[in-house]
Amino acid sequence: MDIDDHIYTNQRPIKPRKKDGVGDQHSVWKTRFLAVAVCLGLLCVLLLAGIIGLLLYQRNQLTSYNSLTKDGDQLQTSNNTLTRERDQLQKETECLKQSLVEKVCPQGWKKLGSSCYYVSTESKSWEESRQDCRNRGADLVVINSQEKQTLVNWLCGRKNYVWIGLTDSVIEGTWKWVDDTPLTTKYWNSGEPNGGRAENCVYFYSWSSDKGEWWDYDCSYKYRWICEK
Repeated sequence: MDIDDHIYTNQRPIKPRKKDGVGDQHSVWKTRFLAVAVCLGLLCVLLLAGIIGLLLYQRNQLTSYNSLTKDGDQLQTSNNTLTRERDQLQKETECLKQSLVEKVCPQGWKKLGSSCYYVSTESKSWEESRQDCRNRGADLVVINSQEKQTLVNWLCGRKNYVWIGLTDSVIEGTWKWVDDTPLTTKYWNSGEPNGGRAENCVYFYSWSSDKGEWWDYDCSYKYRWICEK
């Protein structure tokens, strides 16, 4: 073996060298991609958290709105109740004021309690008697309590007759006062009323100084009468 063969035998194969910077660039791009992916992931998480937070906020707002609406309805109901109570109190106050005002009765009238009474000195039919009361700004007397019964008995005078404001001339058998209130408190004489369609008006008769009773009678008959206002 000559010298040249020995040289070629001992010579090592030469490996190809990587280009300068190729490996480094690959690592940089890989790092950047991972950073972008992480950022996108964080953005997605933040976006999801924001959406969830917004939904929770809207739900809370809706709950608050429903609660406020319910409270508003309750306040409106309370306000309506208070308004009705206020109006009722005002009405009662006005009635109380009117009852406290001293009523001055016309000449020839008697003031008893909060009302004025006129006892006629002449006799007329029931309709004429009522018209006379109306001309005086009043109406035939209404008896709706024991106190009024006693009062009318005193005004009438013992063993006397007077027309009172009770009739069934509109509907036979349905007795009503001239102020359209139904008959509740009754002081009929025994067996009265018994006149049917022929006797549709009521007169008061005083038996004594402390007792009086009612009779139904022919409305055209002439008696004295009592007006009240």
